Amino acid sequence: MKRLFVEAAWKALQKHGEELCGDTVKVAATPHAFLVVLSDGLGSGVKANILSTLTAQIVATMVEQGASMDEVMETLAATLPECQVRKLAYATFAALRVERGRDAYLVEYDCPPLILIRDGQVVELPAEEREIYGRRIREARFQLKEGDYMVLVSDGYIHAGVGGLYRLGWGWKNLATAVKRWAATGGDAHSLVEALARTCLKLYEGKPGDDATAVAMRVRPAVFATVLTGPPRERTDDPKAVAMLMRGQGYKIICGGTTAQMVARELGEELEVEWVPPSKRDKQTPQRKGSPPTAKLKGIDLVTEGIITLSQTVALLENAQSVHDLPADSEAATRLARMLLSADFIHLIVGTALNPNQIADLVRGEPMRMVYVKELVRLLEERGKRVTVHYL
Repeated sequence: MKRLFVEAAWKALQKHGEELCGDTVKVAATPHAFLVVLSDGLGSGVKANILSTLTAQIVATMVEQGASMDEVMETLAATLPECQVRKLAYATFAALRVERGRDAYLVEYDCPPLILIRDGQVVELPAEEREIYGRRIREARFQLKEGDYMVLVSDGYIHAGVGGLYRLGWGWKNLATAVKRWAATGGDAHSLVEALARTCLKLYEGKPGDDATAVAMRVRPAVFATVLTGPPRERTDDPKAVAMLMRGQGYKIICGGTTAQMVARELGEELEVEWVPPSKRDKQTPQRKGSPPTAKLKGIDLVTEGIITLSQTVALLENAQSVHDLPADSEAATRLARMLLSADFIHLIVGTALNPNQIADLVRGEPMRMVYVKELVRLLEERGKRVTVHYL
């Protein structure tokens, strides 16, 4: 069965005049499960931000640890009681957990319902209501399919345009219709959430009257990448390293000249360097002068130099949350960053052979390859990638 993945992107618009958004989004991912929580704090500004952050953290942590929704609501009831003046919850939330890209569990507390678009239609979820510790929640369990789109929003989206283009606000039905029309383009979650944010901001005439946050999700086949960098410590493990790379799913990537020569030798294939004149490279990407060339090797999607390319890729990822944030050039580091940000599951095979010409990090006392690999793992995991590392 094809492995599915929930691609997610979100964007928050804070209320005009406020420095902080009163909505909070928490996303957690494991190799087998995906969890997103959207919480809307009462009011706006710093207080609302604190309330929504606390709520989202409690819900995300407890759901991840397998707590029942009764236990979650009991904890929230004890931590965040209702406002006695307005008789409203201090923070509302929606939590969606998806296992293996298919089995979904949704719980919503005093917030707009999830929008689900399937086969070009708005799908009504089989939600059930029940009361826990005086608070009414909606729960739904359902199966996801490839091509499904989902959107979670805070109240700011529902009220957008009130008194203007929409007398009573954009409203859930109009918003769902907009998502349905956009889904017909087949775009990704990032493009969908950007389109929704632009429309919402326009309805508010550039000055949101409330915090407005949207989380867009698309269900699609999972994308894999396998990266080999550095030869193994023991040369007898060279065949093992190459075999692991060739068995890997999705993109096959080599980072390192010596590593590439090892793979070419083991496969009995010719390694062909794709040389580009330095003047042309520097003109294309002046911010990264001296970017090393790539090479071609049969059966491999990308072959790059090692340390310099890894360092440049780390620098690119520091400022890029998705492929949409990367430069448009075809330099080695950009191509590597694009493949890594396009992948959902990334397996790194890291050789630990000591290179006498490789400089060690003076602070951490380890080879620069290891330093950059650890930075790469950190940045990718922060962006929701499932990363595994195998050292040889």
